[in-house]
Amino acid sequence: MNRLTIKQTQYINRIAEVHEAELERQNTTYKRTKLSVALRIEMIEHGLRYSDDTILIQTQGEQLIGFIWARYDKTLKTALIEMLYVESTHRNQGVATKLKKEIEAWARDKGAHTIESTVAYSNQKMQKMNFNMGYDMDKVVMVKNLLVNNEDKHK
Repeated sequence: MNRLTIKQTQYINRIAEVHEAELERQNTTYKRTKLSVALRIEMIEHGLRYSDDTILIQTQGEQLIGFIWARYDKTLKTALIEMLYVESTHRNQGVATKLKKEIEAWARDKGAHTIESTVAYSNQKMQKMNFNMGYDMDKVVMVKNLLVNNEDKHK
């Protein structure tokens, strides 16, 4: 496991692609585009250069098999996990747990009092992992679709 550097553009690009693909998969109203991926790359680079963001990567050879992206909010003394992802072929092998434990150590070193992770309601495996690692449910986000028919999608 290594900390991502700004020079590792192949991994930054891959992380941006994965992040956008997951947003699209989890949110029916979100559309991944070339622009959204480019903006996500810019966001990652900005966070690594100028903010308290860190991304830990797990690789196998040159292939990215997993990553965890987090940022530290000094004011709130909270670390926020932006995304934890492991390629499907490497799941259930402890990669996610290892990444999460390492990011927790990073957060403690930064002075964080808490760490937060947003998990999709449908992602029961991640919820179970979080509970097993001592996370508690703090809030629930409820969503209502305001589109009443397909015509609204084209406005």
